[in-house]
Amino acid sequence: MSKKGGRNNKGFSLIEVMFALFLIVMVIGIATEVAGNSVRNVTSLKESTFARWVGLNQLDMYKIEVAQGTRTVGVGFDEGESEMGNMQWRWVREVGGSSSADLLEMKVSVYRESDSSDDDPVITVKGYIAPPDL
Repeated sequence: MSKKGGRNNKGFSLIEVMFALFLIVMVIGIATEVAGNSVRNVTSLKESTFARWVGLNQLDMYKIEVAQGTRTVGVGFDEGESEMGNMQWRWVREVGGSSSADLLEMKVSVYRESDSSDDDPVITVKGYIAPPDL
């Protein structure tokens, strides 16, 4: 189609080009944010998985020591350090009463070794063990 003055309208207007660039910038920004969140989630998932394994290992070690007779079952707590996934972990194992008279509750809280705060464990796992008199 021709306009007045004999010029043909070929190509995009400045507004159309700017709008297209705006859309491209928005898509790139959103994609970058999603990729960043994925990386953070993978790191968090890796840490919580390793921490869970440390906690479960400590629950099992306690039960093995009781079965071998090298430890007696009783209320109390102990703590130690473990390495899992090329990371150092600190754990606190607490044995206490439960809502059942037939079982003792064992709770293992796992912390990052580099984290000096005891307020927020990476994970806490629970297990139950029969008292020795059963």
